[in-house]
Amino acid sequence: MLAGSDIPPPPGFAFVILGIALLVLLIGFAIPRLWRVQGERGPGRVMGMSIGLGAGIGLLLAFIFGLRGSGEPSRPDITLGAYVIWFLVVTFVGTVNGAFVGGVTILARPKAK
Repeated sequence: MLAGSDIPPPPGFAFVILGIALLVLLIGFAIPRLWRVQGERGPGRVMGMSIGLGAGIGLLLAFIFGLRGSGEPSRPDITLGAYVIWFLVVTFVGTVNGAFVGGVTILARPKAK
């Protein structure tokens, strides 16, 4: 990410990296639990949980970043329609990422010998 950013990186760059690292750690801790759920209730339940969690995290991130606005004092205030689009897009991206994590988790579950 640093290679593709501006030089010097924007002030919030470190927070983005820390946020991604936190999400990766949370996913890493959740995978063994999801494998247990898959063994007890099947892969559909894992996918449902992953999609729901992805959508929830996307909504939370949209809310956190949406509160701050654009950060540009010369830009006009964000309209209600723009907020709705922002929330829908970021929640959708979280949902897709949750589905991806769920699918990989299901496929990567160790098989009983």
